[in-house]
Parts: sequence; structure tokens; C-alpha cells
Amino acid sequence: MGIHDRDYNRSGTGIGGPPRSGQGMLVRSPGWSVNTWLIVINITIHILAVTVLFPGLYRAGSLTIVDGFQRLEVWRLITFQFLHDPSSIWHVGMNMFGLWIFGPMVEQYLGGKKYLAFYLVCGLAGGLLFSILTVLGNVTGASVPGLLSNSFDTPLIGASAGVFAVIVACAHISPNTTVQLLFPPIPMKLKVFAYGYVGLALFQLLVGSSNAGGEAAHVGGAIAGYYFIRNSHHLMDFFDVFNDSRAKSGSSKSRSKPAKGAPSTSEVDRILDKVARSGIGSLSEKEKKTLNEASKNQRNAG
Repeated sequence: MGIHDRDYNRSGTGIGGPPRSGQGMLVRSPGWSVNTWLIVINITIHILAVTVLFPGLYRAGSLTIVDGFQRLEVWRLITFQFLHDPSSIWHVGMNMFGLWIFGPMVEQYLGGKKYLAFYLVCGLAGGLLFSILTVLGNVTGASVPGLLSNSFDTPLIGASAGVFAVIVACAHISPNTTVQLLFPPIPMKLKVFAYGYVGLALFQLLVGSSNAGGEAAHVGGAIAGYYFIRNSHHLMDFFDVFNDSRAKSGSSKSRSKPAKGAPSTSEVDRILDKVARSGIGSLSEKEKKTLNEASKNQRNAG
């Protein structure tokens, strides 16, 4: 199978690069992606939580210092990310809108499995920063800007930490893509929008806004997103319960030989299979160069 026969080559994205001009933010993969499942699961849980399962689901899944750490119910670092304010549709609505707009770009870059790990790890980081600042705020009396005065049973819920991470990741993948704001309706480069959004959250945390706990989670998710989109290889072990993906990766490298002249078909197919499995962000610089050379050779041959 030639390189131009692959679906992800026909999609019009460069290898390891951002969407090309004209594609915009709303590029969608066919079928049900991981991002689609995240949106559907969040909305479904919200509907159940505000109807038949309210308020038990919030008691079982929200993150508090007492439940998450004193009682060692550490699963709450994940479950809080799928619960939203039952009194308003805007909390879940805006978070899912953010995922719908920005999530596909990051999933296309990382691949589905690493994207899910990225989303959950960054949400977890938001929960950890909320918890740390709450503990420090109680120890010091919250006299330092940025520390939280919440009690240890104050709950944290929402997908916002993961959404902030996804937006920051987009600013790395395609910093100069233009986004159109809703309010005010002005165009803005994605990197300006993303870092401005994080800066606003940090400011509200430092001045102690009414949602300072939520802003702490936003900042924590953004920091984690900034790191992991640049070091996505650290996400490989997130789902490794029964095996070690690094060993597989290492064995693949040991079997590959430096290309002499034009890249071999088997080497190109191996790299393309890696893209399909783990996303273009998983490729090394050498693999990207090999794939680009193969694409150039096939175009010249045609």
C-alpha cells in the first residue's frame, strides 16, 4: 500500500504539523473518536446526575480533601472530571463546547489512546493543584495570594482542567491558527487566545475570586497540558497494566535499519502504522523525515 493510499495522508495534514490553512478548527475524524466519547459520557452522566442519581452521584464522585486523601478514595481524582454543576446547564455545556472545538486537533496529533491519557492526566493535575493549594491555605490561613481558604470538605467538580489542557495543547500544535471569539466577536491567534485564557484564570486565582478553587484546577490542567504535549512519550505508560509499551517501542527501533537512498516500503508502512496507532506526535524526527522523503519520491514518480 502506497503512502498516498492512507486515509490520514488524504486528510491534508502535514506530517507532524498543524492543520493547513483553510481547514480551521473544526476538522473532524470519521466515526466515533475518543473526543466524541468523552463528550457523550460527560453529557450522559450529567443528565443522570441531575435526575435519577441526584445527589448520590455527586457525593460518590466529587473531589474533596477529606474523601480523596484522608479516606484514600483516590479514584475521585478521575471521577470529579465527569461531574458538573447540577444547577446550571452552562457548566457542562461550555466545557463540552470547548472539547468539541479544540479536542479533535489534539487527538489527531497524539492518537486516540494517548489523547485519552493526556486528558485524564491533565484533569488529575488540576485536582492535585486544587488540593495542594487548599491544604496550604488552611495551614497558613490563606494569607498568601493564590492559596485557597476552602474547608477540607469543599468539593471540586468539572471537566475544565482537562479542557484547559486541550486548549494549551492546541496553542503548541498550531499556534498561528486563527480563532473567532464569540464575545467580543474578534479574530485572534490561537496562542494568544490560549495563554490569555490561562492568564485570566491565574489572575482570578491570585485575587481570590468566588471560583478560586475552580481556577486552581484550570491552572493545574493548563500547566500539565503545556508539559505533556511537549513530552507525550510520558503518556505511554498510563494504560500499561499488563505490558510495557516502552519495550515494544524499543524493539521496533532495534529492528529498524537506517535507510540507504529511498526508504523501503516496509519501513514506510511501519511508520504509517505507528501514526495510525499512536498519532503523528509519536514520530521521531528521523521517522518524520523518512515519511516526507517517501511522499516526495512517490509524487515525483507519479
